Amino acid sequence: MKCKCCDRYINDLRFGFCFDCATAESIIADGTDMFDEPITKQDGMSLEMSKVKAILKRFNIKGK
Repeated sequence: MKCKCCDRYINDLRFGFCFDCATAESIIADGTDMFDEPITKQDGMSLEMSKVKAILKRFNIKGK
């Protein structure tokens, strides 16, 4: 099955979305991951940028 958000083929979807996309939504909306662990502000970053970094990490996107 294909995730409605990222278009990746994933066997285990919830309401049509993969766990990575559901986690990204939770990070954006609530500032917590799907396990209710808060995203903390990292040194030199705003809380918002720390959320972006957490989402990128979730999708295995690494910076240079």
